[in-house]
Amino acid sequence: MHGGHGGGKTSSFKRCLFLKHIEAVNVAKILVAAIETRPSQLCYLHLLPGGGAVGDVPNDATAFGCRDWDFACVVTGVWPRNQDGTETAQSTVKWVYKVAEDLLPLSTGAYGADLGPDPRDAALAAKAFGPNLPRLARLKSNLDPRNVLAYACPLPKAPAEHKLVILVTGESCAGKDYCADIWVSVLTARTHKSLKARAVSISDAIKQEYATATGADPRRLLSDRAYKEQHRPELTKFFQSQVLKRPRLPQEHFLNVIHGAADVDVLLITGMRDEAPVPTLSHLVPNSRVLEVRVEATEETRRARRGCQASSDNCDDKNNGKSDLAGSGHCPSLVFNNDTAGNSAAETFAETYLLPLFHEDLDRLASMVQPIPGFPSPGIEFRHVLGISQQPGGLALCTSLLQAHFTGDWTKMDVVACCETGGFVYASPLAARVDVPLALIREAGKLPPPTISVIKSPSHISSSACNDVTKRIEMSRDLVSRGALVVVVDDVLATGETLCAVLQLLRKTGIGVEDISIIVVAEFPMHRGRELLRQYGFGE
Repeated sequence: MHGGHGGGKTSSFKRCLFLKHIEAVNVAKILVAAIETRPSQLCYLHLLPGGGAVGDVPNDATAFGCRDWDFACVVTGVWPRNQDGTETAQSTVKWVYKVAEDLLPLSTGAYGADLGPDPRDAALAAKAFGPNLPRLARLKSNLDPRNVLAYACPLPKAPAEHKLVILVTGESCAGKDYCADIWVSVLTARTHKSLKARAVSISDAIKQEYATATGADPRRLLSDRAYKEQHRPELTKFFQSQVLKRPRLPQEHFLNVIHGAADVDVLLITGMRDEAPVPTLSHLVPNSRVLEVRVEATEETRRARRGCQASSDNCDDKNNGKSDLAGSGHCPSLVFNNDTAGNSAAETFAETYLLPLFHEDLDRLASMVQPIPGFPSPGIEFRHVLGISQQPGGLALCTSLLQAHFTGDWTKMDVVACCETGGFVYASPLAARVDVPLALIREAGKLPPPTISVIKSPSHISSSACNDVTKRIEMSRDLVSRGALVVVVDDVLATGETLCAVLQLLRKTGIGVEDISIIVVAEFPMHRGRELLRQYGFGE
């Protein structure tokens, strides 16, 4: 077509992505547009069929972890060699990256051997090794700590955070450790990503400290129920006295457990005694998703287990002076009823609620959110969550996931409420999909009367952009009936200022917080938005 790149006549630049459904409309449109916008007739797309053999090798058998594809699409930019370094060459490279960027969200991976230190390669590298990326990142950190191989395929820093942290809470002898062990086995065996999961008890540390201070047998405290019950009152007093001396002791124990299991993808922590642990602890691990699963059982069931079974469950909820978590008032992420004997119910729960958290569609969605450093001001790395809607298939994918991951019953919801601008983008298609009317919340003065309004403090990004003027938001006065069930949809939960204002507005219409659910596309826990929401009474 062009005399070959090796004959001295031309130079080339390539990036390769793997496509599973090349016949899909969105993929075809991008491929056609790529040809129509190529900077010269020398540029082309090379489609290589992979056949079935590429998938015969397990994803984690080699570093090449992208094995679920039908075609390798090699985006090839070509220009005359005597134009190296000119605008022609630069525009050709730019075209290659643009096509790769457009295809990436719809691909199953990228080819890593072509990639280098160009910042535009970082997004491709993140999808170049499938499930092997964390392992390769650790090898890079251990074997090349000074980055001598700086021009090789870029790898992220070794991950210090888990993909998911599940806080397993519940009263004494509800079966927390028993359930956690079952969920570990399900997550390990039934995910396509070969996840590493582990269950750890956070209360082991205080038992060790108590044993050291008092001379008690640490092994029996961990495994002998009768011995543990004998020491329970003194163990509780010991923990409370330690917290008085070291107020951050619960956070220290949490982080010690986190760092002690850095080699796993999913960490299940049992023995949690903190009230509302997700709002109070999630900011400590801002790059991990943190959920609370409360295990519940009737008093009769728990009494039978305490008296008749030598379960591995430590039954030590009183260690931290928290004897009745079920009555503490906060709302966990999920609740599992553990009154049924056997493993079946716990396995079904994991398959229904935990396994979907690792679906590849969530990874696809996350890949559509690009970091933008230094915006809107230096020192901030902006995550363009609204940009999902500008990606091919992004809005449809996001809408589908919001619908699927809502833990309530859509058929019982009366209203989908949203605040401009981000909420409008994602709430509108979701409301249409579930056939629930919208309640639009806007800045004051943009809706016809009669309206009700509340003050809204500036969000994190608004205040960072020196646009920190306090405003009012409003909604039509009679739009939402008293007692209606409302789902609030927003793009981001960061500081929580916007959602708190929305909650106040809904309360003003006569809606109780117990009738309000919130779903967001993305959460940034480091800003502690959940904690602010809880201070306003949401989640109780």
